[in-house]
Amino acid sequence: MAWPNTHLQIRTQLLVNGAWVTISNDVYNRQKVTVNWGRKDEASKVTHSKCSLQINNRGGQYSDENPYSPYFELLGQNTKIRQSVITPDGTEVYRFHMEVPEWPQRWDVSDTDVYVPIQCAGILRRLGQGTKPLRDALRRHIEASGPINYWPLTDGEDARHGTEVIQGSQPFRAVGEAGSFYQGQPDWGKGTLAAWLDPVVELPAETNGRITAYVPPRTLTGWSVDHVVNSLGPGNVTQLNIFDNGPQSGTVPQVEWDILEWGSGGFNEVQLRITERLESSSSTALLTTISDPGIYDGGVHHLRLSVASDGGSGLTWALYIDGVSVASGTRATGFRSVGRIVGRWALVSGGGIAGSAVALGHITYWGATPPAPAATWKAVQGHVRELAGRRIERLCTEHGVPLQVHGSLDHTPQMGPQKPATFLALLDTAAQVDGGIVHEARDDFALAYRTNRSRYNQGV
Repeated sequence: MAWPNTHLQIRTQLLVNGAWVTISNDVYNRQKVTVNWGRKDEASKVTHSKCSLQINNRGGQYSDENPYSPYFELLGQNTKIRQSVITPDGTEVYRFHMEVPEWPQRWDVSDTDVYVPIQCAGILRRLGQGTKPLRDALRRHIEASGPINYWPLTDGEDARHGTEVIQGSQPFRAVGEAGSFYQGQPDWGKGTLAAWLDPVVELPAETNGRITAYVPPRTLTGWSVDHVVNSLGPGNVTQLNIFDNGPQSGTVPQVEWDILEWGSGGFNEVQLRITERLESSSSTALLTTISDPGIYDGGVHHLRLSVASDGGSGLTWALYIDGVSVASGTRATGFRSVGRIVGRWALVSGGGIAGSAVALGHITYWGATPPAPAATWKAVQGHVRELAGRRIERLCTEHGVPLQVHGSLDHTPQMGPQKPATFLALLDTAAQVDGGIVHEARDDFALAYRTNRSRYNQGV
């Protein structure tokens, strides 16, 4: 027989210590169990789902502080709960997957009716808490890709140094050549890379200076160092100097890699140089010159140097600009990990000053497997021209939120740069561009996205 003549079995479960535990016999049916899910009254947005349940707690098993409870210290804020209906043919149909934000204890005056009235809520409730915008698209990309060390240089105008945010290693400090502060000081928090990226440090015009950070030694087979700049126009000279951890002895050199961005004195190029310093001598070689690199146009740009062991006594190197390899080669130089990174400005052979300020940020030290340069360049650009559905997918991946998809994400329109906003606001913007719907999944604790195209010609 079919429902309503045949009663349906309702199963309620809690996720306890990584396993689903059935508590159906403890759920009271003395109040109507109503699930609110989806959009109400033709609203434009989906709100988080809700459900109220009363749980029998006469044995004290749902009192988290009860040491005799089988759930002692296992029930807390946002414990996951799900409920399903078992049909006569044995099919399990989920009504909801939610969270329990708190476990209030209640009892009547006789002290015999002890229960827990819980207010279950869907994932959108927790994701919608807080109004602080997410980190910009580039920082989220870098932190999600597993760097060894990372200095965003987005510390704000009151900063005195650039904090390392992954390991808590040494910050970038503005220190003169002999340990003195008598040099041009950077303007923290005043540099603009792009409208969609957080402000970074500005290297002021008409000054000379440097910022330095020491890097803890590591055993690696390869490394990459990134930095992002906006040169605002011609007339400036900046360098990123990367020193390995060689001892600079009489036989083993310390190797310095210099990425020279030369937009002054009639030059329009990027140079890569290598210097090998022994205890009493040194030698410098010009590895490549990139003429007209296109980075002095007042826009944001990304540069990466990758160095790796060749498996023997030498190494390979590659220089990337805006996600594209512009030069590469080999060298009979011993490979070692990075020991120090220095950012310099207005250091020109024979003197010279910067004609315009330079914004510098997102200095990143990667191991042997950095993200693809093209992927990082997309993040620098704020993922411009990214498909709306793919933006929703990427944001959920970065945020650690499971996503179910109905329709093809590749059949959604392109978007502009991702600007700072809250997680749900970014999802909503992408959904509005496509005309799709972000909602909560019923059969998993996850978000779901239905594309605009998938809403047409559905079966009845």
